[in-house]
Formats: sequence, structure tokens, C-alpha cells
Amino acid sequence: MNRSDPAIVKPPDGQAIWRALKDELLDNLYALPFSTLPPTVFHVYLHPDDFETIERIVPRIVGELATALTTDVERFNNAATRRASVLDSWLRPATTAPPIEVPAGGWEIHIEPDHDRELARGAFGVVSQLSLPARPEYGGTPTVRTIRTVFTDGRRTSSSASETTAAVAPAAPTDGASANDGARSATTRPAGHRATLRYRDDGGEHVFLMKKDLIKIGRGGSDAWVDVQVITAPKVSREHCWIRADATGRFFIRDVSNWGTLLNGQNIPTPVRSADGAVVEPGAEQEVPADARIDLADALTIQFHAESRA
Repeated sequence: MNRSDPAIVKPPDGQAIWRALKDELLDNLYALPFSTLPPTVFHVYLHPDDFETIERIVPRIVGELATALTTDVERFNNAATRRASVLDSWLRPATTAPPIEVPAGGWEIHIEPDHDRELARGAFGVVSQLSLPARPEYGGTPTVRTIRTVFTDGRRTSSSASETTAAVAPAAPTDGASANDGARSATTRPAGHRATLRYRDDGGEHVFLMKKDLIKIGRGGSDAWVDVQVITAPKVSREHCWIRADATGRFFIRDVSNWGTLLNGQNIPTPVRSADGAVVEPGAEQEVPADARIDLADALTIQFHAESRA
């Protein structure tokens, strides 16, 4: 029988996922003078059929993975301490990095089906997030580094991006609220950003600072790179909409989605599609007011605020 027959392809087991998370953790560390920060949030995606085979024990898998990561970090730190002690005994400076920090709130691990079916049976993807310290040029706001990795037949393919974020008020904005209501007192405005996008997805509350002329928003994927990657229902397309800023400080939005985009409750023009449904041309641009509500289908709301250019 052909080995490529999906009927005989085994789904990834907990050991394979554990090894993948450990690799992602150790390969994406950020060293500080007295500690080393690891990625703390992991989203694991499986082919829907593979996910179905383990769905009932996902909570147990997540619990054991979290325990295993903590144990791995403690072992790594203990080994590093022993190496440093040997170097000190030889009167040579220790060259090991500071200890890896176990997150105070625990590891955040999610195991989910890949609704886009980008992953073959037996393969799996890992999206990990590392919160980096504030950088002075961003006016004291942190950056979240997102690493996307696909594991297929022992091969590992990764890509990464960084998103500048800001502190978020405890409650999400209510309908019609300004995008920066409650945020100005909680954040220091970084220099140079053009607009602020605030939203809540399955990963919590976020603030994205738009610094580029053009940003793309959606769930992302192996063939759909986005600047603002949201974790939410499949109704939000992998690449859902674009926002563009012009030289005068005006903003424009275009829809490239399957389920549509609303601006302040009104549908914006939909994209032109080919006979097989592929996007041939994004929808016509529509100007975005300085304060606006952007709905991605009926799944997620973004509060948009254009910063004054004065």
C-alpha cells in the first residue's frame, strides 16, 4: 500500500508535539542581563482528521505539555549553572546565558484543528509568541514576536514577524467607542506610529501600532503573510482586509475576504473573484474615518484610531 495513503498516516503524538515546543522555546529565546525570556504562548494546529482522534484528551495533553516545558527549562537552567560553576573554578568568566524564566502565569498552550486544511495528515503547525521588552524608539511599548513553524516528515520550516503593542485597558471598547478611549491613560504614545488598532481575539486583548504605509489583516497562514494576525473563527479569512495610509494622513481600506468587511456597520466593496473563487482584485478602496469600527465578517471587531499628524 502507498505510504502517502492518508488512511495509514499516523497523527502527531504528544511526544512529537512536546519535542516541537521544546525546540521552538530554545530556538527563540531573548537574553536580558539577569534572565532569559522564552516564548510563552503556543498554538498547535493539526489536520482536522488528526485533531478529531485526540480531541477528547486535548486538556490532558495540554497539561502534560505545560509540565514538560517547565521541567525542560529547570533542567536546562541547572545544566547551565553547572557549566558556569566549572568555568568559574578554572578562573575563567562564565559564558552561559542567564537562566530561562518560567512564566509566572504558566505556559499558554492551545491545540486546535487547521480549518484551512493547509496541513497534510501527520503534519502540524506551531505558532509561538514571545513578548519582548520595550524599545526606546517605540516610546516604551513592548513588541510581540510571532514565530510560525510547520513540521512535516521531520522537516521544520519557520517564519517570524514582530508586532509593536501597547498596554491595554482591562475592558474592551463598547460598540461605537473611540479606538483610543481608556488607552491614553494606560499607554505612552510611541513616536512615529500612524494609527492604533485595538481588538480582542481568542488570544486576549491587543493593540497594534500602524507604522507602515500598508498593513494586511487576517488569520495568516503558510501562503498568507499578514501584519496583524488574529486568532479567531474561520469566517475571518487568512488575508481579510488591507489598510493603507497616504502622504496626507488619510486612510483607506480594501476587502480581500470571503465573508466581507464592514466599516462602521456598512459593508465595503467586495473583491473581484475568478470562476474558481480566487481573488483577482481586492475590493475598491473606501476611506476610513479618524475613528472607526471595522468588523471582520461577524467574527471580530477592530477599533481604529488615526493619530493626529499635527
